[in-house]
Amino acid sequence: MQKTLLALAVFLGACKPDPLASQRELCKELRSRNELRKGLSIDECAKELKQRADLNDPTRKAQELVDRVVRLVQQGRGKPKSEELRDTIEALQQVGRPAVAPALSEMQTSIDPDLRLALARVLVSTCAEDCATGRYDCIVPALLEGTTDDKPADVRRESEKGLMRCTGEQLGDDPAAWRRWWTDKQRQASHTR
Repeated sequence: MQKTLLALAVFLGACKPDPLASQRELCKELRSRNELRKGLSIDECAKELKQRADLNDPTRKAQELVDRVVRLVQQGRGKPKSEELRDTIEALQQVGRPAVAPALSEMQTSIDPDLRLALARVLVSTCAEDCATGRYDCIVPALLEGTTDDKPADVRRESEKGLMRCTGEQLGDDPAAWRRWWTDKQRQASHTR
């Protein structure tokens, strides 16, 4: 029985794709040209290359920054916003479009109003140019987030003004009307696909 389980484990391990396969090939090529750093094994080289690639992947960086914003907002309950949170939000904004998917996903699933508002601000700054193209899938959910009753009055007003400027719709200060408009717009878009 143990031999069967061991054989099955070896077989299943062999069926998994090697996440470092392409890096290993590059490292082997470097070794064949005598360009691999002396004393560095193929596996160590592959791991270093993978780490560098991961650091330069904007999608991965965006997810890590969203996760950090979540952690910092949760840690900062009842305290003034930290410099680290402000810097993390700025870094997330600088990532640009790759930040949209993880920030939008977290904003729409979180129950924390402070976190949702922080991420909505990131999305508004990242997606502002979408207003000119009529591409609302990022900017409108972010602005709608600012219209909820748990937001301060000034945030609600600015969000509603932003919605009017961006969409050209004149629904005023009625969050329910804006949400109905957005639901109808999404429904129309899904029928045209």
